[in-house]
Amino acid sequence: MIRSKLLSLRIVKFGAVGFSGLLVNMFLLWFFKEIIGLYYMIASLISIELSVINNFVWNDLWTWGDRAKSGGWGYFRRLLKYNLSASVAAVIGNLIVLAAFKEYFGWNYLLANLAGIGVGIIINYVVNDRWTFRVTRGEAGAENS
Repeated sequence: MIRSKLLSLRIVKFGAVGFSGLLVNMFLLWFFKEIIGLYYMIASLISIELSVINNFVWNDLWTWGDRAKSGGWGYFRRLLKYNLSASVAAVIGNLIVLAAFKEYFGWNYLLANLAGIGVGIIINYVVNDRWTFRVTRGEAGAENS
């Protein structure tokens, strides 16, 4: 019962953080393409990376904030793992779907980007819950101390 409540709360938090990342991503994609004048795929890569960093910080502090974590190298290791998992989801979701929907179906790049983000959400949650923020043996011992 407690585990399912934690899981439900964690999913809500993950969704809230994801929504903030979606806003960051969409604004920056628009900004880099329309204001700076970058090609939409380059603008997408930059906006993805910046939204990934935004999401990592909030997920580390809040979504998985209840899990014991080591600082220093542990924080950097989680950031690398999160970035790797989010990058895989971004390549599968954002970039492939964005390019396909824009180039082959003629969608507006912002709408195609939203579709791409949707593709990566579930993959991103599962990978982060099971890999990036999982409790290791050393951290589990520290959590019980």
